[in-house]
Amino acid sequence: MKFLGYITRNTRRNPVRTLLTVASVGISLFLMMILISFIALYREVAADSRQYNRLMTMSAQGFAQPVPISLVNQIRAWQEGDEVPGIVAISPLSWFGGRVGEERATFAQFGVDADALFAVYGELTIPPEQLSAFRNDRTSCVVGRKLAEEGVLVGEDRDLAVGDVIRLKGDIYPIDLDMKVAGIYDGPDNADLRSVFFHFDLMEEALKRNPMGSNMAGNAGSIVIKCTGPVAMTAVAEKIDAETRNSDVPTRTQSEEAFVQMFAEMLGDMRDYIFYVGMAVVFSLVCVSGVAMAMAMRERTTEVAVLKAIGFGKGLVLFLVLAEATLIAGLGGMAGALGAKALFDVIDVSPYTGGFLPFFSVPWDVALLGLGVSLVIGLISGVVPAAQAARLSVVNGLRKVV
Repeated sequence: MKFLGYITRNTRRNPVRTLLTVASVGISLFLMMILISFIALYREVAADSRQYNRLMTMSAQGFAQPVPISLVNQIRAWQEGDEVPGIVAISPLSWFGGRVGEERATFAQFGVDADALFAVYGELTIPPEQLSAFRNDRTSCVVGRKLAEEGVLVGEDRDLAVGDVIRLKGDIYPIDLDMKVAGIYDGPDNADLRSVFFHFDLMEEALKRNPMGSNMAGNAGSIVIKCTGPVAMTAVAEKIDAETRNSDVPTRTQSEEAFVQMFAEMLGDMRDYIFYVGMAVVFSLVCVSGVAMAMAMRERTTEVAVLKAIGFGKGLVLFLVLAEATLIAGLGGMAGALGAKALFDVIDVSPYTGGFLPFFSVPWDVALLGLGVSLVIGLISGVVPAAQAARLSVVNGLRKVV
C-alpha cells in the first residue's frame, strides 16, 4: 500500500492516454455486460418458471402455425372428467400484436381465458373486485403495473387507471379492439408487468364478424396449462401430443422452462456468438492496454533506471508496472461493468424492446465477472512492459534519452 500514491501519480502522467485507455476498456465491457446479461436473463426466467409447473402447447411446425381452439376445449374436458389427472387450469395464449394509435406497441398483448388466467399464472396478483370485473365483462382487460404507470395506453402524462378505455389497432389481425381497463395486476420483480391480457372471446367474435378475418378465427397462438407437479406435467404433455400426432395440426408440448430456452435459441446460438465476440474484445483490449503501457514505460526509461540505482529490485519494478496497468484497466472495468449494473438498475429499458424483454438488469455476478475480466486484461497487458522494465540495465537506462 505504501506505493499506491506513486502508482496513482504515474497514471496521471499522461491523462489523455489514461482516459482513452480507461474509456476503451469501459465501453467495450459495457457492451459485453449487455450481451451476457441478455443470456443470463433468459436463463433466470427459464429456471424460475420451473417452480410453477406450467406447460406450453404450440404447433409442431412453429409459432407461425396456430393451434385450434378446439384443443383447449378438449383438454378442459379431460380436466372436468378427470381423464388426465393433474390439470389445474388451462388458457389459450394468443398474441395480438397491435398498435396504440399510429405507434407500434412496445408491450405484449394476449387473448386469454379470463376465468383461468390468474389460476395459471398464480404469481400474478390482482384485487378481487378487479378480477371479478374482468371476468364478468368480455370487453375488458387487465394491464400490468409497470405498463399502467408509463401512461402509453392513454396518450397522456398520467398513469392508466381502472375504467379507462384503450384501443389496440390490429397489425396481425384485420380488427381493432376497444377495451375497458378492469384491473391492474402486480407480481414479483421478475414477472412480466408490461402486458395487456384481454378476453380471447372478444378477439374471436371480432374476427368472425370481419370478412377478412373470419378464416383466422377458431385458432389460438399457443396454450398454457397449469399442472399439479412434474409427474402430471409429463403425463399431460404426452397425452396432448399423442392426441394430435395424426391430426392436421400436430403439437409440441413442453415445460415453460424448455419453452423459454427454445425461444432464446430461435435467436441463434447466442452463447457461442457472445463467447467469440468476448474473446475478440478481450484480445483487442489487451493489445490497446499493452501498447499504452509500453509507451508509458518508454517515456519513463530513465526514471526506471534511477529507481533500480537507488535499490529497487527487479521484483518491485515488475510489481509497480503490473499494478499500474491493472489499476488503469480496473478503472475501465468499474466504469463499464459496474456502470452498466448501476445504469440498468435505474433505467427501465423494457419500454424500448417492443414487448420482447419485460424487464432487464445486469446481475451482480455478471458485473463482477466484467470487473474481474478487466483486472485480468490489465495484468496481461502489463506483462511485457513490466518484464522489459525489470530487465532494464541501470547504465543503459541512465544513458538513454527519450
